[in-house]
Amino acid sequence: MGDVRFVVEQAGCSSCAGRIRAGLEAIATVEAIEVDETADTASVRLADAPPVLEDAVVLALQKASAGSGHEYRLRPGSWVVAPS
Repeated sequence: MGDVRFVVEQAGCSSCAGRIRAGLEAIATVEAIEVDETADTASVRLADAPPVLEDAVVLALQKASAGSGHEYRLRPGSWVVAPS
């Protein structure tokens, strides 16, 4: 096992990071979220135990977007499963 890393677009503030963390914690263990305000993105690292499916993350991000004024989405090509 390893971990899963990806970038979330339209998520460049601490408030967004909190909403994303809360949404993702329903499906996975969030190990880290790093916000880049300039790029309006957040880099996320999830524990891969049990394995996390990309589709589940996309759905969780859509739900976390509700009422935020943002449309959080997975940056295409950013999904990486890193070995431990």
